[in-house]
Amino acid sequence: MGIPNHRHAGTAALLAAGLLLTACGQSSSSAGSDAPTPPAEPVACPEPGDLTTAAEVLADRLPDQALLEIWQRRMVERGPRFTGSPALAAWHDFLAEELASYGLSVERDPMSLEWWHHHDYSLTLIVDGVETPIPVASFYPYSGYTADGGVVGPLADAGAGLPQDFLLGDFSNKVVIYEEDQLPLTLALLYSTTSYVHDPENTMTPATPYRRASVSFLTPQEQTSVGLARTAGAIAAIVSYDASAENAAGQYTPFLTNPADSQGLPTLYVDRATGDQLKAAIADGAQVRLELLVERDPDAETDIVIATLPGTNPDEVMLFNTHTDGTSASQENGTLGILALARYFASLPQQCRQRTMTFVMMPGHFHNGFGGDTAGFINRYPDLIGRSVASLTMEHLGQPEWLDDEQGFHPSGEYEPGVWYGTDNVVQALMAAAVQAEDLRRVFVNRPIGVIYFGVGSPLNAAGVPNASYITGPNMMLSFAENQHVEKVDYARMAAEIRSAARIATAMDATSTEVLCAGVRSQSPTTPSGCFP
Repeated sequence: MGIPNHRHAGTAALLAAGLLLTACGQSSSSAGSDAPTPPAEPVACPEPGDLTTAAEVLADRLPDQALLEIWQRRMVERGPRFTGSPALAAWHDFLAEELASYGLSVERDPMSLEWWHHHDYSLTLIVDGVETPIPVASFYPYSGYTADGGVVGPLADAGAGLPQDFLLGDFSNKVVIYEEDQLPLTLALLYSTTSYVHDPENTMTPATPYRRASVSFLTPQEQTSVGLARTAGAIAAIVSYDASAENAAGQYTPFLTNPADSQGLPTLYVDRATGDQLKAAIADGAQVRLELLVERDPDAETDIVIATLPGTNPDEVMLFNTHTDGTSASQENGTLGILALARYFASLPQQCRQRTMTFVMMPGHFHNGFGGDTAGFINRYPDLIGRSVASLTMEHLGQPEWLDDEQGFHPSGEYEPGVWYGTDNVVQALMAAAVQAEDLRRVFVNRPIGVIYFGVGSPLNAAGVPNASYITGPNMMLSFAENQHVEKVDYARMAAEIRSAARIATAMDATSTEVLCAGVRSQSPTTPSGCFP
């Protein structure tokens, strides 16, 4: 059921009318078995604040740091949660059971897919008949595969792996090696769309370097070089990755791949120092044996986990979303944030929730065959999107900053920069107020570029659903090495990020639909949302 279309009303008038947000009522209710037990006396709903004052958060009703760590380690102990894998299925079981224990109605929507398990890979240098094992950092997902024993061929240098490099040599029946440099980004990438930066100690400027393995999928080599090597007649490829051995290890990139997009050319990553050693051996007539073994499951299955918590208005929905598949402790521990928010709001009386709250945990982020995770959900559930007037997304929580530079791979002593992206309207003010209230250091509050931004909340904003979306991009975001980097997680930071989300969600839920929808844009005006019936 749609809501009245107010997008043509004057934005200034709507903001003035909604400057003071409506407060929740008082009541009492029971919660799920794992939720905090409500006291016998009626519970006062959190104060929703206004456009300059953050909403109240009842911190004692949120999971403490100890419970967040338990959840985080339970996620990691299942292993990397590749889309379609048994590890992801087990994580879905945990999430569904927890959500049901809080009293939410839980649905699991199964989806079929093909999944490859890249279960073994190796690289051997052969010079004058002498074989030397070479350390492998990672594999290029769904690049291709070999038979047992791998393929053997002369090693050939393809420079930077760009089109012109493949025109300069003979690569037929050879194993090519090419260099992939990290993008020379700075924090100007984030400052360019910011409406507020919380950095009271001035630890960041637009010139601060922002070289991250997490954005390697944006480099031209990851998009084209494997295909160029195959077209040139290569039998396999090696990527000399611009990173230390510690940072290169386990990088699952590009993650937007799937079997249908396979280049049919088995490809492995090595760190830059190892790549330099391999290239130096070419002059000695080096050959390599490259092995990449996969288990193919064309009949794999995964599911969407959806949980619903009724509010006082069943005709309007507030969505909470993230994705469930991931390779590291940070990717994707946004599920912990969404789980914490479900537990929190379920512990409050129904009168404290103006709208029905729907918690969506979607796979497909690491398997582009779904057509996108959040985008796939939007297409699959048009009726739910048609009632949605607010949404909140969380990704990559509790992350300290680790740098890869002349000192090696090391902590900087600061938090990884975080961003609250959101719809370019009242949502910007609500996010800024929450960040200030939590003193959430090194955090940007940013507008979209048009209607898009980084992260899985962006498709909701583009579909005309007001969105607040938290994300970080640490170096280890995609890495399944070192126990998925779980020892690097900062649970005090994670708890503060979740508290800021609870404040934003409370304020969004209490804001009138007219104010939330004022100024909202949609990339697909013909697709209904709560703001575009």
